[in-house]
Amino acid sequence: MGLEGKELEELYLRQYSGAGEEYRLFSTKVNETEYRLTMHYLHRFLKPGDRIIDIGAGCGVYTNALANEGYSIDAIDLHPDNVARMKELFKDAENINVHQANAMDLKEFQDDTYDLVLELGPVYHLHKTPERIAAIKEAVRVAKKGAPIFVAFVLQDAPLIQYIFQHENPAEEIKTIGYERDTARVTDNTGSSIYLDTIPTIDELTELVLKEVPVTKGPRFAQDGLSHVIRDSVNNMSEASYNEWLQYLIATAERADLMGYSNHVVQVFIKK
Repeated sequence: MGLEGKELEELYLRQYSGAGEEYRLFSTKVNETEYRLTMHYLHRFLKPGDRIIDIGAGCGVYTNALANEGYSIDAIDLHPDNVARMKELFKDAENINVHQANAMDLKEFQDDTYDLVLELGPVYHLHKTPERIAAIKEAVRVAKKGAPIFVAFVLQDAPLIQYIFQHENPAEEIKTIGYERDTARVTDNTGSSIYLDTIPTIDELTELVLKEVPVTKGPRFAQDGLSHVIRDSVNNMSEASYNEWLQYLIATAERADLMGYSNHVVQVFIKK
């Protein structure tokens, strides 16, 4: 993962230019599993009247869903295209405020303000451990005592299987990324600003956060489970079968033996 600084920022801006994030989660059944499982876990914690901050909101998929349920939300993103799109989408929404800001520096937002914090994008666009911890610290700072902070990561193995080993020529395709064959570790996610973690690297970061930030560890859940690994089967399911698949994903979302094959996982922290 050699990119950093200005080079990484420019790659991120190019990658997300066009503000298409509002469609990604609903473009296929597989993508929608990420949304459905995340909403399931959000509803475990939400209470009527809660105030929410959505850090790295993209084009506001979760902001929109939660605002429609009556919650007041501050939606934040770094990318100017995403911010412009949210301002257009939510211009008539009285319970949504849109801001452009960096997840590592939320100085315009006060301490101990929010009942629930979403940080579902920023940390996996940061490649250095101190920067990742800084973003989590800021998310915790603005949270009220007892509030959950949802921090998302992207794992390497489901994308590796989907984009490399399910390719027609994996031996050639794998040369397009940085890859250590002896450890099966992706070292350079070429062409993307996303940092690919493994469960052990998330464990390491989590332990550092627990030492440096006033939080306890809440649940960790897979946002899409094995969906991307068997994407063709999932996308071809009937509605009834898809609902059964969602129930399976919910029932197994916290199982450690399956966690590593999810495309995305969320670690929930609880502010002390």
